[in-house]
Amino acid sequence: MATALGAGCVILLSQCTKEAKTNPVNNGSDASQTAGTLKTFSLLFNGDASLGSSNVWKDVNIEGTGAMTTVNDETGTLCWQFTKPAGSHRTEGHGAKNYQALNGSEFYIGWTDKLYMPTSLKTDAVFQWKSYPTSTTANHPLMLRTNNGNLELQYFDINHVASVPWSIPLAVSTWESFVLRIKLSDSATDGYIELWYNGVKQTFTNNSQRYYCRTFDSDSCDPKWGVYGGDASQATHIVKKIRIGTSYADVAQ
Repeated sequence: MATALGAGCVILLSQCTKEAKTNPVNNGSDASQTAGTLKTFSLLFNGDASLGSSNVWKDVNIEGTGAMTTVNDETGTLCWQFTKPAGSHRTEGHGAKNYQALNGSEFYIGWTDKLYMPTSLKTDAVFQWKSYPTSTTANHPLMLRTNNGNLELQYFDINHVASVPWSIPLAVSTWESFVLRIKLSDSATDGYIELWYNGVKQTFTNNSQRYYCRTFDSDSCDPKWGVYGGDASQATHIVKKIRIGTSYADVAQ
């Protein structure tokens, strides 16, 4: 149930589902007894490129001639690189391999990324919280997209009606960090999100740092990174330090 990565680092692996009985691991911290000392671990998923594609992604979705590869950043850290050429529609990594979040649970997703694209390019998503199987309701409750020179967080309700609770001017060719807290629920009054951008907790359009919304849809939900849409131009998305955990500290960038 746990995989050791170096001394004292344990990653709990699961997949996203409605029923607790199908989940071998509770979506909270796990405890391990070592030499009479109780140790608690709350990192649920590590998506580092150094672990290899087969340990991170459930699938890689490419429509066109794009590619998912790896590249070293300026510090030598191995990163995921999603390249979507002009004329292609999608290059995305569908995570998180073996990770499972229960409806009703709370967790944090963190990552750091860099986009190379024209600032005017409109995409459908560079990050998705996507439901499976594809549904006729929300389908993708949360999406980060580029639009009109901005980076927008979109929320899709049960009728697939989109709203934009948060946006900032689009920054390209520079590292940006994100932490997204999700309370997973199929109720728009129970589910919620919180967002940190470059280490600063953000305020949504409701003038609150918490946005209540329906965050669970269909039978399961998974995170996706890459480039979806924006067919008119090439876009490259570099992503590193993907983490899912039960606390902000687990995934802080």
